[in-house]
Amino acid sequence: MKQSETVKLGEAIASLWDEDPDMYEQLLVHRMMGYLPEVLGNLYRWVVEIRFDEGVLRLRVSSSAVCQELNLRLRELREQINRQLHAELVRVIQVYV
Repeated sequence: MKQSETVKLGEAIASLWDEDPDMYEQLLVHRMMGYLPEVLGNLYRWVVEIRFDEGVLRLRVSSSAVCQELNLRLRELREQINRQLHAELVRVIQVYV
């Protein structure tokens, strides 16, 4: 009979991410979507569409004033999102009306 080696849960999950990086990215994207209302604050109510693809977060907003405000804060927003995720998921943020 073969003895199995005990593995910590964190190590087991980490090995899953190593085997399937796309699954890990999808988890990060899901977490990011949950953080956006907090990160954007009151401006989030003007967001009508959110898309994420290959490191690019695209936010369509319904107000040109909000678009301008968010465009002034792109670097800050990107850094805040990535800091929350503890990963460099978002490379670029695009905001448009």
